[in-house]
Amino acid sequence: MRIAILGSGNVATFFGLQFKKNDHTIVQVISSTSKHAEHLATLLDADFATDINQLTQDADVYLFAVSDDVLLTFTKTIALPNKLIIHTAGSIQLSELGSISENSACIWPLYSIQKNNLPDSNTVPLIINASNGNCLQQVIQLANAISSNHFFLNEKQKSMAHLAAVFANNFTNHLYTLSENLLHREQIPFELILPLIEHTTQKLHQTPPHQNQTGPAIRHDEVTMQKHLALLQNDEQMSAIYKLLSNSIQKKSIV
Repeated sequence: MRIAILGSGNVATFFGLQFKKNDHTIVQVISSTSKHAEHLATLLDADFATDINQLTQDADVYLFAVSDDVLLTFTKTIALPNKLIIHTAGSIQLSELGSISENSACIWPLYSIQKNNLPDSNTVPLIINASNGNCLQQVIQLANAISSNHFFLNEKQKSMAHLAAVFANNFTNHLYTLSENLLHREQIPFELILPLIEHTTQKLHQTPPHQNQTGPAIRHDEVTMQKHLALLQNDEQMSAIYKLLSNSIQKKSIV
């Protein structure tokens, strides 16, 4: 297929390289940043442009790998009737793109992709949905170039998967940052707790998370919890987070 890519970031790079590797032709890369557009276009042997008004009209597929807010602005500026358009956003619904084309689809990688450390596994989970059956067959063909790990979700399911990913990945990473800050206060290297983090993650392959919960909160170890709060007495925000999460763990354990 002949593919035009709007975007030049992490997902655009990953998808573009996988498409090229699997004999699809990237005809154009569009990005507002000239340097990024040219760099990705060079990798993909494609033309590039920075002006959306220069978007080619002769591609088979248009991949929108841009931020949610930019994607929504395109609904007011781009019309590609009868063309297959594919977005890669977890929180955008197909109905929101109806003004661009009636043939719309989503390939959303439920994975934290970084173009400087692209995944080499064929198991990256891809959430797929499409506005009609004809689109779906083409989308599956393209998705196969990226990964064999497909999940077909409706819009409500996809929205819930996105919310779950925020809890599991974004919020968890922030908690790692808070842990790092605590350790650095006492000149303790973050590497100390990496084996614990890795072991906790590995256990999820065998046991559901609610069965893996440990710590003073689930044991109702009030003595230890009060000692922890004493260490946080000068940090109101961290104390509030500690209390909120501990309370959530205790409530969940009795449901």
